[in-house]
Amino acid sequence: MELRVLHFIPYVPEDASMAAFLDKVLTFMGEECEIHLAMLTPEHQLIRIEEPSPTDVDQMEANLNSANADHEDAVPTTEPSMMQKYHVHCIGTGNPMYGKNRPVNLLALQKRYLELLYSLMPQIVHVHGSYHFFNSRIALWSRKRGFPVVFSPYGGMNPNYIEAEYGLRTWKMICYQKAMTRGASAILTSDPKESEYIQRERLTDRVELVSDPRTEEYWGEENYANSTLVLYQKVLDSDKGLHIDQKSREALGALLHLSLCGSTERQPLCSEDILNLRSITPKQWHDIHLFATEQGVFSNMEEGIAKAQLTIPEFHKEGHPTFELRHPKESKPLGTTLLTPNPMLRRMQVNKLRDCDEPIRNACVMLLNLRHLLRQDTASLRHLCDLTAVFRFDTMDEERLAYHLKDLRLYQFTRRICQILGETTYLDEGYMPVPALDDRGTAAIRAHLMKY
Repeated sequence: MELRVLHFIPYVPEDASMAAFLDKVLTFMGEECEIHLAMLTPEHQLIRIEEPSPTDVDQMEANLNSANADHEDAVPTTEPSMMQKYHVHCIGTGNPMYGKNRPVNLLALQKRYLELLYSLMPQIVHVHGSYHFFNSRIALWSRKRGFPVVFSPYGGMNPNYIEAEYGLRTWKMICYQKAMTRGASAILTSDPKESEYIQRERLTDRVELVSDPRTEEYWGEENYANSTLVLYQKVLDSDKGLHIDQKSREALGALLHLSLCGSTERQPLCSEDILNLRSITPKQWHDIHLFATEQGVFSNMEEGIAKAQLTIPEFHKEGHPTFELRHPKESKPLGTTLLTPNPMLRRMQVNKLRDCDEPIRNACVMLLNLRHLLRQDTASLRHLCDLTAVFRFDTMDEERLAYHLKDLRLYQFTRRICQILGETTYLDEGYMPVPALDDRGTAAIRAHLMKY
């Protein structure tokens, strides 16, 4: 599937060199993928060298032949022209002064932008420019609907610039600029000081430094465009828990189920799961590999693939750089040692579990640890696989387990976890020690597991 990117800039930059730079970069990107540019005003082009029409070409050739006939030794030279290879959309009202001298209807603007956003369904939204309120709204509206946002501040986050523009810029930083920077999936900058400031202030650590071709003699717009496309791919390969599709989720769940099944089970998967695994595309296998790596279940996935006897494309993690997770996952197994940080609470839990059987004690401790990791946003599918193995293979008295779960105030939590296990590792109801429960609390656990 071809990459589709939606860029947003409110108005054509007043700086002619900046306008020409953006036009060339978007044109080079348009040669590799589908590029769209949204603006507030009905400008149909930035500053560019227009591609001559066929009539103009014929006239130029005639003039050139005539000149060559008069000057046979002359060598003709022509500057290469560039065709527009991106689509421009106006999300304003059509007024050239829209938003410049009077307030605008934000609800109407949001409606027009969302109509464009959902009609295009881009993989990336790229917002250009700092300290513009409309830029922050476009980034917010896109991010809330699950679209990754790349932000180019163009020096607006440089500490020297911020200090020189102290006053109105400070209020803009407080009101929306810092939130826009924190919420972006990645920051694209050409200023080392700007990059250092963003990371020092802990606004985000997802900053990519790409040289500006206007200041680097041997670094052209084409190189800048290619580096930006590499950044887009890096963003798409990160945070797979948020961007992976449902078919890929179900395929990984089936593979985890296979890896956790006993060797005596003859048909652990239903026909729908088998057909789904066979219909996964190379792009989806790519996403599944990255998602399994994020969640710490890569080895389980490989075991499931081997059991299913699937032939899949090769995957090399080194060739697919990703950003660090915003909430890193705990790599250690759940374990049977309590992780409760409060000493008094941990002592009380130990006393309540002192007289129970070892399988029940281990299951309760693992559930307590899982609840602790969920509160810390560090739980992963790896921990759900650990718990699934305990429920499948450890023999325990379910009535006694339910009693201890209620005593520890874990009963409702365990019911919700059983629902999650049924969705992620395909745990059968017969192996669930308590009935599954799907409610708002279960939805919150799902959100925590996929949170980045």
